[in-house]
Amino acid sequence: MLILLPPSEGKTAPEHGEPLSFNDLVFPGLSGERRTLVQELEVVSGLGTAHEILKVGKSLHKEIAANQHLLEAPAAPAWQVYTGVLFDALDYGTLEHVDDDLTLVFSALFGVTRLSDAIPSYRYPATAKLPGIGNVGTWWRARLTDQLSDYASEPIIDCRSTTYRSFWKTPPFRTVTVDVFQRVNGELKVVSHWAKQARGYVARHLLQQHGQEPIGSLQQVTETVGEIYEVELVEPTAKKAGSLRIVLS
Repeated sequence: MLILLPPSEGKTAPEHGEPLSFNDLVFPGLSGERRTLVQELEVVSGLGTAHEILKVGKSLHKEIAANQHLLEAPAAPAWQVYTGVLFDALDYGTLEHVDDDLTLVFSALFGVTRLSDAIPSYRYPATAKLPGIGNVGTWWRARLTDQLSDYASEPIIDCRSTTYRSFWKTPPFRTVTVDVFQRVNGELKVVSHWAKQARGYVARHLLQQHGQEPIGSLQQVTETVGEIYEVELVEPTAKKAGSLRIVLS
């Protein structure tokens, strides 16, 4: 089983800790690529037009300034740095006996990390285009595909947002996305904000149950998620990922 998560734009900056160590991140062979992006981000963040390039408001000037010191800033496990409703629901720090290799977080700066990998706080939306990098999703896809082809085991539960799905095209026949709906007047309507929370709860429950009994098929995923939500499995095909259709009460 492999669970894929997006990062959060909001982050908690570590106050203490050793600085970033590229070789300690998952796939240390990508250290050169990661260093290139960090250095590009540091340079851009020192420009007067940084907020425009990074597509963030001027009110985030402190976070942009912090981007200039990423190699010296304290780092902490990614689950402590990322914030927001998905990571609150996941509450990774309270899980016990969890294999850290079961969950990967995709990000513009690092490509992909484990939740246990130590990273600094940064501000770099995947929609921003750094000089020399361009579309970061395309840039990372060319570098992550080979790394992840041998890493991923069946099943793959894809909780990423659309932007981050472009970083790696998963094998569709063994992948399901997590799509969240609410029944309104008898019809299913797509949920946006609460979908993040639901995906966090889904990831948490799957990790908990996998620690007791390995989950090795999409049917087992569906049955396990069905313990906490009304859920329907749309089977994947050779060309298109399946879907776990969750219906909130």
